[in-house]
Amino acid sequence: MTITRGTKVCVASLVALATTLALTSGLGGRPPAEDNGIGDFAGQRIRFVVPTAAGGGFDTTLRQLQPYLEERLDATIAVQNLDGAATAIGTSAGLNAEQNCMTMLFHGIPHLTFSYLTQNVDYSLEDLAPVAGVSIEPGVLRVADDAPWDTFQDLIADARKRPGQIRVSVSLRTSNNYVGMRAIEDAFDVRFNIIAYDGGGPSRNALLSGEVDATHAGVFNSLGLEDATKVLGVQMPENRWGDVTGDAPVLAGPDGEAVPENSSRYSTWVPTACRDDYPKRYEALVGAMREALADPGLAADLAELGEESKLDYLDPDALGAVARDSDEEIRSILEDDPDAFTTSP
Repeated sequence: MTITRGTKVCVASLVALATTLALTSGLGGRPPAEDNGIGDFAGQRIRFVVPTAAGGGFDTTLRQLQPYLEERLDATIAVQNLDGAATAIGTSAGLNAEQNCMTMLFHGIPHLTFSYLTQNVDYSLEDLAPVAGVSIEPGVLRVADDAPWDTFQDLIADARKRPGQIRVSVSLRTSNNYVGMRAIEDAFDVRFNIIAYDGGGPSRNALLSGEVDATHAGVFNSLGLEDATKVLGVQMPENRWGDVTGDAPVLAGPDGEAVPENSSRYSTWVPTACRDDYPKRYEALVGAMREALADPGLAADLAELGEESKLDYLDPDALGAVARDSDEEIRSILEDDPDAFTTSP
């Protein structure tokens, strides 16, 4: 579901409903006993809102991190998936909860940026405070093992013969996956039938079920498909993930230049009121995230899955800078083409 900039529609009602459910679900727990900014989460229940469907990259990465963060905070984390409206429903619900540091958001850049720049919502980047950048998901193009294309060049040649007929799934229209496919189309002057799903899990499942012919996904969040699929190319300047991509080549245009870099950064955020009104709690969350991401146990868990190289910690300042850069980039695209990320009515 993609909502245009001017559509008032039912996003507000959906957000209100999701927020009501979130506030009445028992998630989030009571705040620490003293309400003066003390960062003591021991014995508490913290709610983490994931604004995409269960099974997607956000959800999976947070659940991998969850036990190590719980250990650092001495708290219980309740994960709540509130997907829909290109992440706006979950994001709004998280921001509309009690802003006392007991509700956090697990989000991504540029997904977060898209959610407020392309939809009629009541929040912007200024309403969120960065806690930590967690991981990086380089973009890859996957097809089924029995697909008729052995190489990316084969796929492009077929796309030239059959413009708009090859179906490619993306996690959301407002996502780096969709931006990546647009860049591929522009670089090779071809057109695909790009189909947006509501989250990475449904998008990748569409390839396994045969609903689509290819998927644009992240290196690591698509590893569950590796037994039945192959990577035709990595959309980064270099492939540092050869062990989990079959040493797939870097996607390069006809001129030999790499197709524009494509990735998403998974990250944690809180409402700005958490940072501003409860600074000690906020700093406790920042410290706990930093320590959890450096835990050898987490690295070992990810190594067993072949995902250890996805961790890419960013402190709040660095994550904030990445988000501002994304904001500037997407605003620039929308100035040139206001309908760049909208679907047909």
